[in-house]
Amino acid sequence: MELSLTYYGKVTDTVKIYRSKEMTEMIIRNFSGKDIEVTIRRKRKRRSLMQNSYYFGVVLPIVQKGLMDAGYKVSKESTHEFLKATFFKLELINENTGEILQTVGSTAQMTTVQMMEYFEDITIWAAEFLNVQIPQPGEQIKLL
Repeated sequence: MELSLTYYGKVTDTVKIYRSKEMTEMIIRNFSGKDIEVTIRRKRKRRSLMQNSYYFGVVLPIVQKGLMDAGYKVSKESTHEFLKATFFKLELINENTGEILQTVGSTAQMTTVQMMEYFEDITIWAAEFLNVQIPQPGEQIKLL
């Protein structure tokens, strides 16, 4: 297993990285004499556990039922893959040729904001094409 460390900090007039003295000592011990790579990027909040629960417990089952009612034979997994392929496409751009390849993203890598936009896109599509209502998080609906 490759050792990997993540640090959190804040940039003001200087950079403040939050770590303990023990962590610093461990880094020096584990990486002493080795080539290292340091990446600094803006910290983003990944999708929350509540968003994950809402997606897999509310959104997916409603869309799956809507697809089944429309005549499609789908599982929860195939519904998830269909939604990702429809609403979460990523482009890979070849910097040498300009060629663009499309691929499907992972919802596990979405930020909280991306996940809310994903829910919105699915909700609008489901209402228009499947004639089903997906309740907003925390909204109560009456099941028939």
